Amino acid sequence: MGRSCFAAGSGATGRGANVGRWRWCLAAVLLAGGLMAGGESAGAAEPPRLDRPTAPDMVLLYYGFDSRGPRDWTTEHLKHYLARHEQRATDAERPVDTLFDTVLWMYRRSSRGAMFEASASAKPTTRPDWEECLDRLFAKNLQLDALEQTAAELERKLGRPIRIEVVLTLPYADVRVSDWGESMDGPTWDFRSSDEPRLQAARWYIEQALARWRAAEFKHLRLLGFYWFNESHMNMRPRDQVADERLRSDVGLMRQVVRHVHSLSVDGRPLTLTWIPYSPYGKERLSVVEDLVRGGEPAERFDYLMVQPNYFFPRHKKTREDLAKLVRAAASVPCGVEVECDESLVEDESARQRLRDYLEVIAAEHDQWLRQPTGYYQGLRAVYAMATRPELADLYDALCRFVAARKQAASPSPR
Repeated sequence: MGRSCFAAGSGATGRGANVGRWRWCLAAVLLAGGLMAGGESAGAAEPPRLDRPTAPDMVLLYYGFDSRGPRDWTTEHLKHYLARHEQRATDAERPVDTLFDTVLWMYRRSSRGAMFEASASAKPTTRPDWEECLDRLFAKNLQLDALEQTAAELERKLGRPIRIEVVLTLPYADVRVSDWGESMDGPTWDFRSSDEPRLQAARWYIEQALARWRAAEFKHLRLLGFYWFNESHMNMRPRDQVADERLRSDVGLMRQVVRHVHSLSVDGRPLTLTWIPYSPYGKERLSVVEDLVRGGEPAERFDYLMVQPNYFFPRHKKTREDLAKLVRAAASVPCGVEVECDESLVEDESARQRLRDYLEVIAAEHDQWLRQPTGYYQGLRAVYAMATRPELADLYDALCRFVAARKQAASPSPR
């Protein structure tokens, strides 16, 4: 590739500058092609770690409904997310190394048009939508089952153990819901005036998900935990309808859910909770992020928190300097940053450049980027598009080198 993924001459500045400089040198070498030149990364034969990852590379996969119908994931799609392939789109295509180690399954819109994210213009979800979310997640030959099959095939081809971490969407209990159960048999709750029913609903969903997970007996997937779906810590209770102003914030409920998730384990590993709030949480709401990852009791702190820069999307009118400021703010917590793109990069060179900006700026401005989680929002299948379109090969390789640098830094040092 003729162009380095990282800008030449950039370096970490400010707190931890010296440490940041050697990390920068490592990243520059790896992302310039050194790691990929030989095919597999160093330490490729290492068995999967039994503990949870410190800095997962967490790709977001949406499997809900849109105007075209259901968004489903098959082995053909997923193979390009679990592994970097050489000689792509040819009969000689083969995987040469792993790619994303963690998959976050996202369910944004149900078949009934209900939205899993809170919005004044959207219909909130209730029990039928939550059950659909689980039904489609565990569908045969799709989503989780397809991920298991893909991981098993990758293990066979690479000749080494493959274990993929999985994070599941935790549906948001919207405060506008008055009858969550819709008069069906079983539990029903009113979320409008109290957070206790919302906590009970979260517990119910987690219990249902864990029962299905254990019954599935996946051999190549490990449940890392759940994802807090709403991107703001504020709910939609009207100020003039609540006696206690604290009920307009979800922070108390979020802490209770974290505590509950931490009390649970699968295969001997305590479960985790992840959150990826939108860009104000890297600026004026940064104190909320700091509180949720450092404040309170350890049992009530989020395990993985990444902030959305929203730089990729023109409607937000963010500059590269805005991106750099948010990345530095995340480093100060410290927490992770989400890399963002979507299918617009297929036709738009400026969109491609914005993705390159993420890869350059995060490494240059976040002095702990190798030790913090990174999320990868990619619309529906932007990574798949990059992996299968020859004109996007350099962009896909740049992304792979970015992930490879992080994996190399996390690998045990040779003795």
